[in-house]
Amino acid sequence: MPPARRFRLSPAMQVAAIVAVALNLWAICWATVPRDFDLFLGPWYAHITATGPLGAFAHPFSNYTPPYLYLLALASLAADWLSPLNVVKALSLAGTGFLALALANLLKAAGGKARDALWLFVLPSTVLNAALLAQCDAIWAGACLFAVAAMIRGRSAPALLWCGVAIAFKAQSAFVAPFIIGALIGRRAPLWQWLIPAAVWAAFMVPAWLLGWPAADLATIYFRQAGEFDFAGTLANPWIWGTVFAPGVASALYPFGYCVAAAAAVGIAILGARSVRHPQAMLPLALLSAMTLPYLLPKMHERFLFLADVLALALALIRRDRRSIAIAVAVQLTSLSALISYMYFYLMPWPALAGAFVGGATVVLTWREVRTAA
Repeated sequence: MPPARRFRLSPAMQVAAIVAVALNLWAICWATVPRDFDLFLGPWYAHITATGPLGAFAHPFSNYTPPYLYLLALASLAADWLSPLNVVKALSLAGTGFLALALANLLKAAGGKARDALWLFVLPSTVLNAALLAQCDAIWAGACLFAVAAMIRGRSAPALLWCGVAIAFKAQSAFVAPFIIGALIGRRAPLWQWLIPAAVWAAFMVPAWLLGWPAADLATIYFRQAGEFDFAGTLANPWIWGTVFAPGVASALYPFGYCVAAAAAVGIAILGARSVRHPQAMLPLALLSAMTLPYLLPKMHERFLFLADVLALALALIRRDRRSIAIAVAVQLTSLSALISYMYFYLMPWPALAGAFVGGATVVLTWREVRTAA
């Protein structure tokens, strides 16, 4: 009797299946109006359409840095054809397309297949972030992926350019900074390269400044953002327990959390300096950085594991072994527990409380992956 043949989908059929599932998932989420749209995104868009794409920047109107607002102003040109919600979500979809290109580039740099980047469009946290919540995290995360890929290839100047793009969009891009800094030290990058991110950030701020946005306000946006959030955190990390059960005790422990996270950052930077001799360890180390810092820091938002979500997906698509797949699943569970708590259990976030334990296990698993790869 001949042996049974294993059923396998051809690459074309795999792509078709991913696209079909993605279309259904995005269609299900698309019509939902998220809380942040009514509170932030909708009013910003209304301001832009009322004052014009250029006039909108005559004075501060958002707690975001201008780069995302430039894109929103450009998207507002479709106001006559699309509703505000559709315009904002279309921008989020375009950002996810950019992230997919960045993921494909990272997969190629680390020895994977570029076409596997299509899996991004069915990654639950990606679908929720863009199609449901209408967020722009894909843009800064994509810039971080381009930076990691450039570092793996040994090209520090392009990596720092992409770091500047990322930090101009969101401060959360700093979660991958320990890995980048360590790799720069290991490669003995010249001093002028260290100045690239600041120069890129400044270049992104100049148009808004020229249109009337005060320079002092532009320079302090991230500091004000940090002061606006008065909870111990809504991310699935140990601080969520303080948010729910002991906010006063949690706030007193903030300095301890900052010190622990700083120590972890130094350790990751040291490993980053060594990783230049072991490029296969760079992707797991970038993931460790993007996972560990938000897990240890207080005052983290529910979406702050987004970069870790995508890096974990990249690792699983490249390694395709049990541990890398387990890490990707665990990061997703941790991230989704916080998102679900935010969306449906805001006053008593039970999923995030449980997700904090999964997150701790994920940090340990990722650390073991780094040690194995090195």
